[in-house]
Amino acid sequence: MRNLFILVLLAPFGGLASEQNELQPDDESPWFCHNLDCPKYSLVKYETFEVRSYEASHWMTTEVEGKYMNAVSKGFMRLFRYIQGDNEAGQKIPMTAPVAVVVYPTAEGTGMTNNHSVSFFVPPASDPPKPKDARIHTLSVPAGTLYVRSFGGFAMGTTNVDQAKALADDLKAEGLSFDEKSFVAAGYDPPFRPFNRHNEVWYHAA
Repeated sequence: MRNLFILVLLAPFGGLASEQNELQPDDESPWFCHNLDCPKYSLVKYETFEVRSYEASHWMTTEVEGKYMNAVSKGFMRLFRYIQGDNEAGQKIPMTAPVAVVVYPTAEGTGMTNNHSVSFFVPPASDPPKPKDARIHTLSVPAGTLYVRSFGGFAMGTTNVDQAKALADDLKAEGLSFDEKSFVAAGYDPPFRPFNRHNEVWYHAA
């Protein structure tokens, strides 16, 4: 099973000194999007993480309670049925990336609560049909900044927590402020892709 995703968001990107700024070309997405529509961003590279300045975006979102892997599976399938035509227009919608999940760590930072939000990205030019399932809604996310740590392999709940803690430690070492109440687990690969997998954890700049 794969990891998933969502955004909540972010403070405007300020003047952080680092190696360079890069902007994705309009017709080019990062390799890990695998030719799927992905949200656009510019970035500043650090040694162990990225600072991404994202454009405003829209997401189809659903809230799910339960243990991480079960909750993510339920949320993913709920949204997948929506893009497969379970919507008011009976319209099939192409898959996008990433699948994003909001995760709320426990107070000690070594686990997570049972509350999650799972989201699919909506491309800017599209007009998504109204869901039949009242548990699905549209989330509008303003432009803003995310701190991102990338890693490979198959990401499980504990993996995401460990990677988020490593990112938090790096951000604190750099003196960067961020919202510690939640992070986003972003997955870009189907479960049948065994190699060259790409996962991310995101913190929102404060």
